Amino acid sequence: MSDPSENDTPKTGFSLSRVLRQGWERMSSWDKERVAYVLLGAVVFGVLALGVVRSGAWTSDEAGKVTFFRIATGATGGTYFRMGEVLAGVISRPPGGDPCELGGRCGVDGLIAVVKSSPGSVANVRNVATGIFESGLVQANVLDAAFKGEGIFKGEAPRENLRVIANLYPEALHLVAAMESEIETVADLKGKRVAIGSKGSGTWVDAHAIMDAFGIRKRSLTLVEEDANRAADLLLSGEIDAFFMITGAPAPLIRTLILRDAGRLVPIEGAPAEGLRIKNAHYEGYTIEEGVYPGTGAIDTIAVGAMWVTRADMPEELVHDITRALFDDRNKETLALSHPEGAQIAPDTAVRGVPIFLHPGAERYYFEKGILAR
Repeated sequence: MSDPSENDTPKTGFSLSRVLRQGWERMSSWDKERVAYVLLGAVVFGVLALGVVRSGAWTSDEAGKVTFFRIATGATGGTYFRMGEVLAGVISRPPGGDPCELGGRCGVDGLIAVVKSSPGSVANVRNVATGIFESGLVQANVLDAAFKGEGIFKGEAPRENLRVIANLYPEALHLVAAMESEIETVADLKGKRVAIGSKGSGTWVDAHAIMDAFGIRKRSLTLVEEDANRAADLLLSGEIDAFFMITGAPAPLIRTLILRDAGRLVPIEGAPAEGLRIKNAHYEGYTIEEGVYPGTGAIDTIAVGAMWVTRADMPEELVHDITRALFDDRNKETLALSHPEGAQIAPDTAVRGVPIFLHPGAERYYFEKGILAR
């Protein structure tokens, strides 16, 4: 007698795949990250073992030279997280990895970069400065304030051990309103329920800056301190009217809301926005071009540079090699195809608008390429 097919299996029967899938769906994002780390370790071990079996080249001593390099990003629905994945991909080259070829990934020998989700820029500068992570993505204005111990970091010791690897791309401040709301301008937020990002995020800093610039008193609206993923859920359920998000455009989360006719973009423009740009040199005028989001015309807003930062005590040679891998011509296609903002990552713009010192390893690369003059 032949074995029963899957379709013949009673629905009440035990299904390992179903149990695993349901278990995964019930996990918190933190638990999922821990599982991912375990799986990553297994993959790395497998790669090393495969190198030994195939060529005998990888001894236990050589395997010990593998370097893990963590990149703190942001919420999983934002550009920081996706860009972190892209950066990790192009700079990684574990033992036994494929050869560096045009259109491939030309990373640093023995380096495995790992992406970490986080509340955002504010948390990232703290965690990189204290050594919890090796690097992170941070807004230029937040980085400047952290380095000086000003603004949201007032009363904290200046984080003078931070250094920049590269200015990557401009981040646009998005204001997303519920489709049926009457919010057409920033001023219309008065009396509304607005998510302003979690307290460890750059969005939180920018949302407060915008409200101050537009003269919106905090007590005139209901502020919700939630990250973009949670804010999107609250918008869908009708529990908030709008939310802010600083991110490269297009952000998948916002694109999904627009496609579902659940949200739309509101411009951040006019004299108050201009005054904010004059007051804070890190902000610049920015236009999200027509068509970047489906069915959406050009939206004027403000933007700030996204910086990739590390610590001053990170080995110079390692950071030099990471910078070289980031801008390797053979990685251009990978960067450009992975995300629209990836096409903007270029050595010529990597040193513009950098508010603090470059890391010596990155600086040496820019001198070698003639981008910086001695």
